[in-house]
Amino acid sequence: MDNKNKNRIKIDIAGTRFTVISEESELYTRSVAERLNSEVNAIRKAAPGLSANSAVMLAALNICDQLMKSEEDADSLRHQIKDYLNDAAKYRSSFEEAERENARLKKDLETLRKRLGEKSRLVSDPSPVSQPVKAVRRSAAVEAEDEGAEQVSFFGSRNKKNDNDKA
Repeated sequence: MDNKNKNRIKIDIAGTRFTVISEESELYTRSVAERLNSEVNAIRKAAPGLSANSAVMLAALNICDQLMKSEEDADSLRHQIKDYLNDAAKYRSSFEEAERENARLKKDLETLRKRLGEKSRLVSDPSPVSQPVKAVRRSAAVEAEDEGAEQVSFFGSRNKKNDNDKA
């Protein structure tokens, strides 16, 4: 074992001195030892008749229990995060699809507005062919009223004047 990068730290656990060799900092190692000592002291206060060895064993058991529960919680959180990430991916996909649909609809709307503009221009500005036809119809009607002439019917209807001439 290479001890060049290791720290040698002297700690006291329940009245017994240890030298710990660790890659962790001295501050961290001492805080771990203090946590264990705190747990041992709490057990010794709750059960004053326990030996130091039994108190250390119960403290280790309590700390292992906390560790295992923390690991289960961490696993649960990892699963929740994974589910949230999957949901986020689905929502992102739905959002991107909605954006594409929105862009397509905007393009369709613009096309329809252009078509509507062209049609309204055609309606408001009639073609030159329709003007003379209106003028001709108007002129014939005006002439018939002005001269007091009979109106001529077409398409198989008979003119009363012609019938009287024949009789």
